[in-house]
Amino acid sequence: GNFDMEGIIEASMIRDKEKVNKAKQDQQIVKWKQEIYRDIIKESKNLYDKYLNGDSPNSITNKKAYSATRITSSDESIIVAKGSAGAEKINYQFAVSQMAEPAKVTIKLNSSDPIVQQFPPNASGASSLNIGGVNIPISEQDTTSTIVSKINSLCADNDIRASYSEMTGELIISRKQTGSSSEIDLKVIGNDSLAGQIASDNGITFTTDASGTKSAVVYGKNLEADVTDDQGRVTHISKEQNSFKIDNIDYNVNSKGSAKLVSVTDTEEATKNMKAFVDDYNALMDKVYGLVTTKKSKDYPPLTDEQKEDMTTEEIEKWEKKAKEGILRNDDELRAFVEDIQSMFFGDADTIIALRKLGISEHENYNKKGQISFNADTFSKALIDDSDKVYKALAGYSSNYDDKGMFEKLKKIVFEYSGSSASKFAKK
Repeated sequence: GNFDMEGIIEASMIRDKEKVNKAKQDQQIVKWKQEIYRDIIKESKNLYDKYLNGDSPNSITNKKAYSATRITSSDESIIVAKGSAGAEKINYQFAVSQMAEPAKVTIKLNSSDPIVQQFPPNASGASSLNIGGVNIPISEQDTTSTIVSKINSLCADNDIRASYSEMTGELIISRKQTGSSSEIDLKVIGNDSLAGQIASDNGITFTTDASGTKSAVVYGKNLEADVTDDQGRVTHISKEQNSFKIDNIDYNVNSKGSAKLVSVTDTEEATKNMKAFVDDYNALMDKVYGLVTTKKSKDYPPLTDEQKEDMTTEEIEKWEKKAKEGILRNDDELRAFVEDIQSMFFGDADTIIALRKLGISEHENYNKKGQISFNADTFSKALIDDSDKVYKALAGYSSNYDDKGMFEKLKKIVFEYSGSSASKFAKK
């Protein structure tokens, strides 16, 4: 009769509890893995957005990243310029006589009174403005603020916006686009006094049709400048915009006036940016390869709820840090990510030699797999020697993968692994 029923039940309950704990621990590890993956996706995307996206200011896939010159301006309030790889040196005197302006109409108005009190309509009583083919009726209640919002909502699709300046007491109607091809077709219907004010404020002449409607077209202006080179030759340029590109150089004109632009050899910015990229890239490689190679600690399984109850927050954090170590050891996708990139950069003898001439070589430490050792002096000298060649080797674009520059290839690999919801890491 010494059949230990209680003992059997207890043992079975302990076994059940262990099963539950084991399942919870497995679940915790899966969750941790996903968190680490999300973190790697985020860091890969950051690297991509900062350095591999052509529009980023730090982009290494853009021609500007390989410029071996800096262009100085004697007056930056008038003009500044920035060269790209392959840009010739310049020595220009810029004399800007006219900025590019949008087509624009101003109307002197008092802001508080209804418009029809200031400009009574013709006998018919109804008046309207027609801007670019869009009719804007002027009601008896309309003041400057209501007419501004009317114009902005009705003309939203055709690049026209209105605003009111309290300072000058003017209603301003303008296109966003600058240049002589920017135009506003303006009609004033049923209000000759308003048309008269517009004509005198803007120096325009209306034509009047049989029904009395007054029409005029207002044009924008081009940027006009005379450019004198160091031989004294003068070239006149006329541009639709105040920012433009000529011979691989981006110019930004800020105001009328004269200024001198001179190129000086300077690779500091390009070299500093490349070094920053290499540091960030190496940190990502280090992190990913570290996850693949770190051994798992047998002594730190995920904590059970009961264990947590007897521990401080700090103790739990320390334990979990240990428990997370090595949970992605030999993970296939993470390993493939590092190996794909490493073999792209350093998998081929010719490429290794070509990259070394640009200051980029494989890290000599075997544990730093995929990482780059960067020689700033070599990179800088290569830029001065032939910046266009450096650009083509590292960032030249081709639709054919084998002909792409190294960073265009890197861009493709990083995108495949982390760029979208269909990427290899996202499927984890």
